[in-house]
Amino acid sequence: MKKSLVALAALSVIGAASAQSTVTLYGLADVYVGSDRVGRVSNTVVSSGGLNGSRWGLRVSEDLGGGLAAIAQIESGFDISTGAGQQGALFGRQAFVGVKSGWGQLTVGRQYGVYDDMKGALSLQGNSSFDATGGRGATAAGSVAGNVGAWTGYAPRINNAIKFQSANYSGFTAGVTYGLGEDKTAARSASSSISIGAMYANGPITVGVVHQNEGFTRTLPGNRKNELENTLFAGSYNFGVVKLGGGYNEARARVAGVTSPKAKEWFLGASVPLGALTLKAQYARSKVSNQNADDSIGLQAEYDMSKRTTAYVGFNSYSLDSVNTDTNRRFGVGIRHRF
Repeated sequence: MKKSLVALAALSVIGAASAQSTVTLYGLADVYVGSDRVGRVSNTVVSSGGLNGSRWGLRVSEDLGGGLAAIAQIESGFDISTGAGQQGALFGRQAFVGVKSGWGQLTVGRQYGVYDDMKGALSLQGNSSFDATGGRGATAAGSVAGNVGAWTGYAPRINNAIKFQSANYSGFTAGVTYGLGEDKTAARSASSSISIGAMYANGPITVGVVHQNEGFTRTLPGNRKNELENTLFAGSYNFGVVKLGGGYNEARARVAGVTSPKAKEWFLGASVPLGALTLKAQYARSKVSNQNADDSIGLQAEYDMSKRTTAYVGFNSYSLDSVNTDTNRRFGVGIRHRF
């Protein structure tokens, strides 16, 4: 009888401890078959990440009492078409630990900048591989976001970062991500980065403003800093039968202390729900003074086969007339599964 009571007591302690902490394995697999045309060269492709980048990860949460919880997350990206990891990093998407309470959460590690969080929420194409607002590739400052689109681009994630995200106050949220450069020497200061913004989403209205300054390695002589700045104001209104959105962004690069002309960028888009099917379309433009404009059109059709599985068709056409007169295109038919 005593042994049974001891066993029951032990099981109750283990159960209580388990109830206070959770570990969640999650992931997403996304692949499409289609074509990529850059300039005059077109390839038939099997590519990973049409709507979202393929990934797997772990989320951890432990109740510390008094409304406070310890949280951690590690997330690894991979190319489902080849099995390769993301840019040689084991947890290249995210790796952080922190605390969460009623006021929000504070985390430390490799994390998304607030700019990427909010741009993904404000763009009707959600930063997909067909998004017209996607970064067109490497900038002079070395920042990349996406492979197609008219806009200049930015760094989605920030290393060595401290991030605060507020709780939701009647639809209002705010956040800041600050990345320590950790490259200070006797001859130069650290190249830190900051991403800060606020958003209001309540009922049919969503509106937000966000700024990101990416610091890069300083150059000698003169300790001149390389950096890239992006400032976005965007919003949308959901009429029920259609959701309309738009936004304005300014991008400016500084290389070896020399500031480039400002790129004025904007987009307009629409999303139409038809039951399990959703149709999306966006147009985006980027224009620098005394240069030809860069334009992009993005189209998506998404069909929810279940709560976790979505079939889709995507298309993007972008012309970088500031560089050349070629029209580049991407087309894909794919499937995304969340687990």
